[in-house]
Amino acid sequence: MLLSCQKVKKVFGDLIVLNGIDLDICRGDRIGLVGRNGTGKSTLANIINGNLAYDEGQIITSRQHVSIGYLRQTEAQPEFMVQVINSEIGMNGEFQRLASHLGMNQINNWSGERLFNMSGGEKTKLALASVWASQPDLIILDEPTNHMDYQGVAYLISELARYQGAAIIISHDRYFLDRTVSQIAELENGMVRMYTGNYSAYRQARQKERESQWRIYQSQQKEQTEIDTAIDQLKNWSAKAHRESRKKGEGLQGGKEYYRKKAKKRDQAVKSQIKRLEKMRQKSLERPAKEQPVNFILNARGKGGRRLLEADGISKSYGERLLFRDSSFFINRGEKIGILGPNGCGKTTLVKIILGQETLDTGTIFLSSAARIAYVSQELPQGEKGTLQELIKDWTRDDQKSIFQFLITIGIAYDRLQVSMGELSRGERMKIAMGLAIMGQYDLLILDEPTNHLDVHSREALEESLRQFPGSILLITHDRYFLEQICDGMLVFEQQRIMRIEGNSAKKQFAETRADSVKTSNDEETLVLETRISWVLGQLNRYKPGDPKYTALDKEYSELIQRKNALSKQL
Repeated sequence: MLLSCQKVKKVFGDLIVLNGIDLDICRGDRIGLVGRNGTGKSTLANIINGNLAYDEGQIITSRQHVSIGYLRQTEAQPEFMVQVINSEIGMNGEFQRLASHLGMNQINNWSGERLFNMSGGEKTKLALASVWASQPDLIILDEPTNHMDYQGVAYLISELARYQGAAIIISHDRYFLDRTVSQIAELENGMVRMYTGNYSAYRQARQKERESQWRIYQSQQKEQTEIDTAIDQLKNWSAKAHRESRKKGEGLQGGKEYYRKKAKKRDQAVKSQIKRLEKMRQKSLERPAKEQPVNFILNARGKGGRRLLEADGISKSYGERLLFRDSSFFINRGEKIGILGPNGCGKTTLVKIILGQETLDTGTIFLSSAARIAYVSQELPQGEKGTLQELIKDWTRDDQKSIFQFLITIGIAYDRLQVSMGELSRGERMKIAMGLAIMGQYDLLILDEPTNHLDVHSREALEESLRQFPGSILLITHDRYFLEQICDGMLVFEQQRIMRIEGNSAKKQFAETRADSVKTSNDEETLVLETRISWVLGQLNRYKPGDPKYTALDKEYSELIQRKNALSKQL
């Protein structure tokens, strides 16, 4: 055993977040820590790492010192990353190797401007490389795939397979968990329950448990109903017996006493049945909690001309680093367009240009003057002391009521709305950010990694609601399945240009186009492989392990990775 949490309890004010956590961590363990937003996953991670004190219990280690590497949800600030690169870790060959494999080449030669304009995915990759380079005994990864492109995810999966230490992985990415963990620790109501197997095995086991609990509960309810009916009948008979005892006993010697004793026996039978029912109620299960559906209710104005946004010959660079050039595309009202490309290619920069927060080097972007835009950024504020109620105190009562109803609907408990924003989980913060952004009627939703930090139930609800949203959507995400389910077309960053590709199968069409036009160069073949890998990863999320289609796709994924690795060695 490497580390053991025993009866660990943590309270924030009147809220018990962790209520007697027991968790053993051994060398080589791969534990997926799962649970809904706000259940205390990051709190437990911070306690294990020593960043947060606990109120009761103890943490025991088998060694005098256990080194822990912790990748937090919060993105590293550029100043911190500059310090890392210039530190002893930054000069470490392992750090350089990891960063290179994650697509971050020669980072020691990057300019200050390049470092201060890193994408969210690039920050995550460098933070991950710095954590791993310290060669810890235990690594804690809190939402490691947030912002991460599929190349980074694929490499992280392979690196975890080689890692000799223990790993705790907090993630809502089902495919990633299926490929990396062998145990699931479910955190619910302040307690941890352990399940053997990956995420899909856990979900199946959890579903069987719920079904079994419901069958037992319904059986008990049926028996209690039958006992209640019997008691009512006995009470009626007892009352009748008492009434008739007086009549039947009249004129008979000892008659009244005989019928009175008979009525008392009926009373004893009633009391016996009542005691039986009370014992059953003491032993019976509470009503099992159902997984509450989560609904995002979105509206759009649906007014204005057909063309919502149009780019003509646009280019953007930072110093000598060219992001894109000579790019033209359009977005019509009602269209749902995904943005696809590796970390650092300029996706978020494009959004900032559309919002007027950045300027173009050349070209023009037309945005309908009548368009109303709601924007949800991948960057969330940190350390806020005020509550949501304080934030919206100047809103009308009806608007306040609407936002509270909305947030409760998407899975935030009412009492959490009175907690300071800085104490909420990242998932809860993301839901609030989305709620605040989409309260009005908007023509265009711009969502930059909206599934980051969201639990599985909220992701599924968001996906369904965005499919039904009548307005336009511009969606940046590395969740290929999410893109495929929602988007009508794609804006693809390819060879420093932005290309618009039509159709629901945009990624497949893109792969076929690339396959027809590039067949000789290793670099070009790698691009084809990467595009196909992207599509396969998206398809895998649609099926469960054991499904023949999952097995075939998983085999193809392994073959594609082998081919890509072989090509990389030739370069």
